[in-house]
Amino acid sequence: MDHIKLNGKKTYEYVFNYFSEQILSGALKINDKIPTEREIAEKLGVSRNSIREVMHMLEITGLIECMQGSGNYVRCDPMEYMMKSVNMVMALMQIDYAEVLNIRIGYEYAAVRQAIHQAQPEEIEELHRILLKMDQPMSSKESAKLDVEFHHKLVSASHNRLLILYNSMLYNLMDQFIENFRTKILMNKMRAELLRRSHWAIYNALLEKDLQAAMLAFDKHFRIVQDQLDKILQKESDKKQADPKEPDPKETDKKESGKKESEK
Repeated sequence: MDHIKLNGKKTYEYVFNYFSEQILSGALKINDKIPTEREIAEKLGVSRNSIREVMHMLEITGLIECMQGSGNYVRCDPMEYMMKSVNMVMALMQIDYAEVLNIRIGYEYAAVRQAIHQAQPEEIEELHRILLKMDQPMSSKESAKLDVEFHHKLVSASHNRLLILYNSMLYNLMDQFIENFRTKILMNKMRAELLRRSHWAIYNALLEKDLQAAMLAFDKHFRIVQDQLDKILQKESDKKQADPKEPDPKETDKKESGKKESEK
C-alpha cells in the first residue's frame, strides 16, 4: 500500500491535490476512467468517504462525470462552475459593468489578431452569412441575437480555445449584469447603423487579412458600445441619487427604543 504523509493538510485537501497532480502531470486525460474509490483510498491511505467527498467536488466543477454502473471519467466542461465562481468573486470585489466590457474588448482584440491568420474560408463565409441576415428588416431583439452570433463566430475563428472559453464567459456576464444590453443599443437606429457598418468593416478586414483595418473597425464598434454603457450607468447612478434610501430597520428600532426611554 502506497501511504503518503498528509503533511498537516486536511484529508480532503490532500486527496484533491492528488487528483490535481494526476491531471496536471498528464496521468489522467480527457475521457480516462478514474480508478475506483476503493483503489484510490488504499493507495493514499485514506477513507473512502474522503475520496467520495472530493469526487463530488470534482463532479460539481465539471472535471469528472460519475456514470452509474460504469464508473467515473475525466471530463472537461467547467463553464457553468466558472461562471458561478466568477460571479461570486465579482460581487465580492464589486466589479462594475465597465470593467467587464474592458476585459471583453481585450479578448476580442486578441481574437481578431489570431483570426486574421487562422480563420478558414468557411468561417469567413459564415460571418458573411450572418451579416447578410442582419441587413434584413427585423426587430432589435432578433438583431441582437445575430450580433452575439457574429462575435462568437469571430472569436471562434481565432482557434484559441482559451480565448473562446473566456470570451463566452464574459458575454454571459454582460447579459446577466445588463438585461437586453445589446437590444437597448440596437433600438436606436443611428447606433444600429453605425454598428452595422463596423461589423461589415471587420468582416472586410478579415477577408483582406488587413489587421490595421480590423483594429480600426473594432475601435469604432467598441466606442459605440462604451458610449451606450456609460449612458446606462449614468441613468442608474441618477436613479439611485433620486430615490431616498429606505431606513435601516435596526436604526429605526434604536430610535424608537431611545424615544420610549426618554418618555419614561
